[in-house]
Amino acid sequence: MYLEHVQIRNFMGINQLSLALDQSTALMGENAWGKTSLFRALWRLLGQGACCYQFVEDDFYRNEQGEAVDELQIVLSYREHRPGISQHSARLARLAPAWMAHKDHYHRIHYRARARREAKGVVSSHDFLDAGGVPLALEQPSALVHQLIEMNPVFRLRDSRGAPQDLPIVSLNGDYEQLLTRLSEQLAEEDELSRDDIKAGLDAVRQLFEHYFTPQGATSRAPRRARDIAVHPVTLSQLGRLNDWQPLGEESGLSLALSALARTILQARGGRPIEPGARPLLLIEDPESRLHPTMLAATWGILERFPGQKLVTTNSGDLLSAFPLHHLRRLVRTEHQTRCLRIGNERYSAEDMRRIAFHVRINRPMSLFARYWLLVEGETEIWLLSELARICGYVLPAEGIRIIEFAQCGHSPLIKVARDFGIGWHLLTDGDEAGQKYAQGVRSMLRGERESDHLTVLPRSDIEHYLFYNGLEQIFRQEAQINDKHTPPTRIIERALSRRSKPGMALAVVEAIELQGPQRVPAELRRMFARVVAIARRQR
Repeated sequence: MYLEHVQIRNFMGINQLSLALDQSTALMGENAWGKTSLFRALWRLLGQGACCYQFVEDDFYRNEQGEAVDELQIVLSYREHRPGISQHSARLARLAPAWMAHKDHYHRIHYRARARREAKGVVSSHDFLDAGGVPLALEQPSALVHQLIEMNPVFRLRDSRGAPQDLPIVSLNGDYEQLLTRLSEQLAEEDELSRDDIKAGLDAVRQLFEHYFTPQGATSRAPRRARDIAVHPVTLSQLGRLNDWQPLGEESGLSLALSALARTILQARGGRPIEPGARPLLLIEDPESRLHPTMLAATWGILERFPGQKLVTTNSGDLLSAFPLHHLRRLVRTEHQTRCLRIGNERYSAEDMRRIAFHVRINRPMSLFARYWLLVEGETEIWLLSELARICGYVLPAEGIRIIEFAQCGHSPLIKVARDFGIGWHLLTDGDEAGQKYAQGVRSMLRGERESDHLTVLPRSDIEHYLFYNGLEQIFRQEAQINDKHTPPTRIIERALSRRSKPGMALAVVEAIELQGPQRVPAELRRMFARVVAIARRQR
């Protein structure tokens, strides 16, 4: 069984959230958009080993006026891995009174935790729901909650700086936990480790993972097909094969990562024993915070092979690329709720997925963290627009706006991804024949939206001619070294570009405009900047 869905109302920084989970799920979202509150909800209900959690005053959501609401509710829905397995498994039968049949032939458990603020204090309650959301009449729901926690414990892995180092250790079948404790302390002190130290640590790692995880087994993977590669362009799974974990020498980063990771899991466990066969949920908070990208890849390659469920928050584009596209979730906080956005509403062809994999997930993975995409045809616009926006008083990265060149990828796949993830978008194109085709394609994708919010077509054949006819003729003449009034504008522009290149000419234009002030930025571009910044700011 695994945690399939989380629904939260009025808990800490979340007023409303509905989140569907996969076996591994990556969360994107800005600060104060609910990621930490989500992790605290799961940890408090399932991670501390005690049953049942009693809510406190600080758990209640507060509105913009700072007033706390009077009720909160968290519903966790678990699903069996195969239809009907809960009716035949002796282990899953321990939760038999809570399993509910659904129309899709899967059985689910819906665990609900609630709290109310009353005059005498906070009153908490824990129960289970049927498929229609009606509470079940159970004699001892707390016993089932305890059983659920034992079978699906939560480990919270995060930056250990500032965390207590004297957590209790439960001895199981040897001294491997003590070995890892000593190794962790040496790592923290940045002492040099001998080959024997590393070998002892790796032996401890192997024993630990075999004790907790090998009864479930890491399943073998089918060969990657073309669509698998497009959906999941970066895979690190080969780093996670248990049989390949060998002592690799005193300077092996992978060896140290394994040992430190194992110790972190022990600390996250909080000192309580975990029953064999348990399916842990790993809450992994910003794993990139203390890791070089190479070490992050090695560490995630190990974590990815864990048979337990993973829920990760990250600000690393490289790590996002190691997740299948449909395992990504983007949290967006609005006035009344925290929205959870994912791939699935748009239709994607195999060619769409290939282009998204290459142009976004491999080449521009950080663009998935943006609030807004400004789609442009080429390199010239990228150089030009960010600087012209700055002259107009807008710092696009600080506004969450990313300029993306779309000509090679095509605008359609980018717009589909932006829509699914709730990223705003606007396309700027030339007025030539190709630009008109792009514009028509954008118009065909509008769904009752205002064209001006998503499309700007320059009233000239290209950006250079547009600038030439908008008060910057002298710059082109200067760069082309042509002062003859009879020379056609196209000839002047071609000469200037041959001497400076298109990006070089763009920088020369920026330099000239900056000396004259923002009023020299062409009107269409000023209006576009104001529009896209205003839309991007709505996500705050």
